[in-house]
Amino acid sequence: MIMTLNIKRILLFFLMHHVLSSNGRNTLTVARRANVPLSSSSSPTSSLGPLQTFCKTINDSRRHLAAAAAARCTSIFIMYPIDTLKTRMQMGNKFMESMQKGGLMRGVGGSLVGQVPYGVLTFGSYEVYKELLLKNFPQAKPVFLYALSAILGDVTGSGWLCPSEVVKQQLQAGMYSSTGEAISSIWKKRGLRGFYQGYMGGLARDVPFRVAQLTSYEVVKNMYLRAKQRRYESTEEISLSPVDSAVVGAVAGTFSSAITAPLDKIKTLLMTEGPKYGGSVLNCA
Repeated sequence: MIMTLNIKRILLFFLMHHVLSSNGRNTLTVARRANVPLSSSSSPTSSLGPLQTFCKTINDSRRHLAAAAAARCTSIFIMYPIDTLKTRMQMGNKFMESMQKGGLMRGVGGSLVGQVPYGVLTFGSYEVYKELLLKNFPQAKPVFLYALSAILGDVTGSGWLCPSEVVKQQLQAGMYSSTGEAISSIWKKRGLRGFYQGYMGGLARDVPFRVAQLTSYEVVKNMYLRAKQRRYESTEEISLSPVDSAVVGAVAGTFSSAITAPLDKIKTLLMTEGPKYGGSVLNCA
């Protein structure tokens, strides 16, 4: 199950870096090594309100968001059958039993509908939170504010993602045969609350994962780039190739997935059998 989570994230890392090979994110510059402070006053969006910042961020990042959406759709579609097997095994089914149930692609459309807008919401709100935090806490270390902004962005996006995750996982579990049937049944049983079944389980997994991912990816990336720079004895800017990005993503993804695998199982159980555990993360644990 850990390997399933990891392969999907490695694939997403690789695809995004391949499409946006010159986006500047995977570079090690002299200014960064010298720890040049970043000031909110230099940001072109610092004088804008939250909504204007969000809209400007989305507009200015159209190409990046389109590439991210394409990469996310591709990785989800390719790995969906394995993700379905993971969900069934987390519910206590054995591998062969999970395979024999069939319907390994059931719910993939709903998953895409949830994941793509989630990426836009997360990215846009991240910029809003980052600007607000940098403005209100100018003395704090930017790296901590960036991490907090990413977490808050995930929490914001989760409001959209959770309903699609509930529908997807219940379809993967074989509880329904179609997306329409799943939506109709969930609404009749519990109304809007039914689509947020396991919401806290999702947050209990996503927040620790985001912290671990951000920390481990940046640490491994910087170590890798410094080693690469020493190897080639270069004083110029060094960047990650698509293969390098996959290697760094594999290390960071393996670590993050490993430490949050138990929380991922709790999220699955709460979204598929929430009433059995009273909707509580602690009861499910």
